[in-house]
Amino acid sequence: MRKAMNESFLKEQKSQELSERKTYGNKLTEKWIKKSGVGDGIKDIASENPDKARNLAIMLENEERHLQSLTETQISSNFSTTPENVLRVVRLGYPNSVRGEIFFEYPMVTARDSIYYLSPIYESTSRGATADNVTHESSSYRYATEIVEDIIDVADGSTTSFTGFDSDDGVTEVPIRPYTFIVFVADTPVARDDGSGAVTPIVTDFLSTSTINYTTGAYSIVFATAPVDGSEIKFQYHFDSEDSDRRSDIKSVKLQLTDYQLRAKPYPLYVSWSKMSELLLGSTLNIDAEENLIAGAADELKKSLDFLAVEMGYRYSKRNSSVTFNTDFAAAGSDSEVAHAQSLTRRIKEVENIIYAVNQRGGVSAIVAAPDVIAYMTLHNQYNGNGGQPKIGIYRVGEIMGIPLYQAPTDIVTAGSALCVWRNPNADGGDYSLVFGSLIPLYQTQTLEYKEGYSETGLFHFGDWIDIQRGYLVRLLLTNL
Repeated sequence: MRKAMNESFLKEQKSQELSERKTYGNKLTEKWIKKSGVGDGIKDIASENPDKARNLAIMLENEERHLQSLTETQISSNFSTTPENVLRVVRLGYPNSVRGEIFFEYPMVTARDSIYYLSPIYESTSRGATADNVTHESSSYRYATEIVEDIIDVADGSTTSFTGFDSDDGVTEVPIRPYTFIVFVADTPVARDDGSGAVTPIVTDFLSTSTINYTTGAYSIVFATAPVDGSEIKFQYHFDSEDSDRRSDIKSVKLQLTDYQLRAKPYPLYVSWSKMSELLLGSTLNIDAEENLIAGAADELKKSLDFLAVEMGYRYSKRNSSVTFNTDFAAAGSDSEVAHAQSLTRRIKEVENIIYAVNQRGGVSAIVAAPDVIAYMTLHNQYNGNGGQPKIGIYRVGEIMGIPLYQAPTDIVTAGSALCVWRNPNADGGDYSLVFGSLIPLYQTQTLEYKEGYSETGLFHFGDWIDIQRGYLVRLLLTNL
């Protein structure tokens, strides 16, 4: 009952916080859709990806609030443009970022914000569980009502009688439920209890008189003929979890709502351009220099967000097991490179198994790979160009096996490598590998013009990031490309 109440209360608390933030995001989305110029296209984003539209609206609101704290002189001096153009950089840059598709994007409302994660935690250390461990990070599932298996001896080819006097002599759990006790020899069931403590043969005349004491675990198993040398003699039975003396051994699970703190920090960009280039764009080529610089700044913002995210994800993935695939088709005995490339299916499944083994859930929901790996993956018969994006920074090139596939430069993801990421599609802000929060998407220092004829400005975005489930990050390494 206590567990049910805790679960209900914590889920309600988390649900309310997420609902309030979603409502706030929806109101801001409606506001910014109505903004001429800056709001262009937000309605389309909202129809395709409501979460991204809400995030964008909150970021635009934060940016506008920041700009309103500055004077017109400061804005003109620092940004060398109008407040509307600063907002346009955010409007153009953020929607093209892919880090929210690979990891999780969390728009910060204040400089210190929180994301909540509901973790099931073992309350006590018993029956394979360790107190305070997250349940899905433990591979032990021996709950009290599950089947227990005990190997009590190994036959020597001559011994026919095997006895034990309590739960320390081979039977690990008592009391034993009647009608559940089975004797195995070399994984073959040979006898079972009759509900009254007698153990009778399943195989005719395999046993002489044999007994099991359900309360103490004492047993006497006598074979008519000695089991074959080396055969394991094993008992399988059900532990009685309803016995009052052993209730304390049952795993107790509590639900813990973890509050992960996000604190805004500056992450710098660097942009410079030649004054001659600006004049050339504006006069000779009849191109609006300011418009192009806005587009360029938006691209830099997108690249900065994505590079930081994938770089962190790739760094953490090095701490986990990896999967290697040798692309040498001749060495693998394959007829061609294309035929051998189909074996990638198995390797990607191996990555999924690594993630699942550690966390008892998960798979691969996105792959970010170096250019040489992307080129090889295009040979796979389940590759397609669905969802392809402009080739700027880290961008989506298509899908493989229905998994979104992104290309990253080799100074972010090493040549011959791919970062495989799991993102729980049913989680709201908690069950992800990395979470990235953004407060002020763009802050710009005063533009400086040098005598050599070029200009410099400093660009920053303010935000933070945290790692929640590092086990969701695994590398796939391709050799002999």
